[in-house]
Amino acid sequence: MLKHLGKIKFLGDLSLEDGDVLARYAKQSTKILEFGCGGSTHIFSQSGASLVVSVDTSNDWINRTKLRLVDLPNKTVPYFWDYENFFSQGMGIFYDLIFVDGVDNLRRDFAIRTWDLLSPDGVMIFHDTRRFVDAQNAAWIYQLHSNSIKLIEVNCPGSNGVSSNITVIHKKNHEGYVNWHEVEKKPEWAYGDINYEGELQSWQ
Repeated sequence: MLKHLGKIKFLGDLSLEDGDVLARYAKQSTKILEFGCGGSTHIFSQSGASLVVSVDTSNDWINRTKLRLVDLPNKTVPYFWDYENFFSQGMGIFYDLIFVDGVDNLRRDFAIRTWDLLSPDGVMIFHDTRRFVDAQNAAWIYQLHSNSIKLIEVNCPGSNGVSSNITVIHKKNHEGYVNWHEVEKKPEWAYGDINYEGELQSWQ
C-alpha cells in the first residue's frame, strides 16, 4: 500500500505511483480542477477537498464517472462541465490544484487557459510526462510563466520511490527580472568583466 494513496480507491488509467502523487497533493488542497474525468476524479473526491470540478469533452465519460462514484463513501461530489461550457460559464474560481489530463490535443490549451485560475502556492499537475508531447505541455507553461514558478518536479516518485508519470509545477507570486548590477551596487570588477589587480583581496 502506498503512503498517500492509502485506502483511496480508484478505477482508471493511472499507475499506482500516479495515484499516490495525486492523492498527496489533493490532500493538501481545498479546491481542485481537473481536465479528464475518471480515476483522478475518484481520488480527488476522496481527498477531503471541499470543491472538485471535473471538465471533459465526452459526456459518456462524465456519465460513466458519475456512476462509478456512487458507491464511494465519504466523498465530495464533483461538479462536471463540458469543455467549452466550462470556459464560457464556469470560470471565476481560484484553485489550489489543477490537473491536466483529458484528450491529448486539448491538454496544452487547458493548461494555458487555466494557469491564471491557479492560486499562488498552488500546483499544476501534468499527466503522462514520460511522453514527449506531455513533457512539452509542461515546458510550455514554464516558458510562458517562468517568473511565477517556484519548483518543477519532473515525473516525481510515489511514496515507494518509483517514478510516476506526473510532473508537478509549483506556482509562486510573480517576480520580475532584476538587474543585479543596479540592485547589489557591486563595483564592475566584482562581476569579472574587467581585470583588477588584487580584486579578491579587496572583495573579501
